[in-house]
Amino acid sequence: SIKKLGSSALKAGAAYFGTRGLINAIVSSTEAFGIQEQAEKALEVALGRTSNMLLKQASALQKSTMFGDEAIIAQQAYVKSLGVSTDQTKEIIEASVDLAAAMGISLESAVMNTTKTLSGMQGELGEKLPAAFKELTAEQLKAGEGIKFIREQFRGTAEEEVGTLTGSLDQMTNTLGDTAEAIGEIFSPVVTLLAQALGNAAREAQELLKYQVQKICKKN
Repeated sequence: SIKKLGSSALKAGAAYFGTRGLINAIVSSTEAFGIQEQAEKALEVALGRTSNMLLKQASALQKSTMFGDEAIIAQQAYVKSLGVSTDQTKEIIEASVDLAAAMGISLESAVMNTTKTLSGMQGELGEKLPAAFKELTAEQLKAGEGIKFIREQFRGTAEEEVGTLTGSLDQMTNTLGDTAEAIGEIFSPVVTLLAQALGNAAREAQELLKYQVQKICKKN
């Protein structure tokens, strides 16, 4: 009897954790898809339309660097929100991934500092980049010479970083992330409907509770 009980408990436990694992996988996948969807929507809002050119750039850079396409798309959206042209946005992103890899800073910081040069300011880069960068005038920076300098100075650094163990692991994570996003896209309509149904049920329960409380108060 004890053996049978143990076997039943084991099966029940396996079923429970298997179900929990499946639920967690679905939730994780839909969250990954949601992040990607939000990044693309932000880019669409900044552009006023969808840009296949920028989405293709993000996809290509994910394959050749350590950065995920959702992170790249988010930065593309930031740059576009500042009124920068699509072609120059591509140049900023390409320069920034190499700058981030070379200086060991976040992609967000690299993009922000690179974009800042278009206003004629060297910012933090003036303290960290070679003397030739410091010699660029405000007019040259506004004309995009700062971005050009960064691209030429650090070209290929992000791709070389992929050859390291950390880079390989990051690329594997990005690939798994794409798989999760694809799965999440499949489940997202179901999760959305479920969330709406639960929301409606919660509101109905609140209204019912409110009605019952008012009813009791009137009696008293």
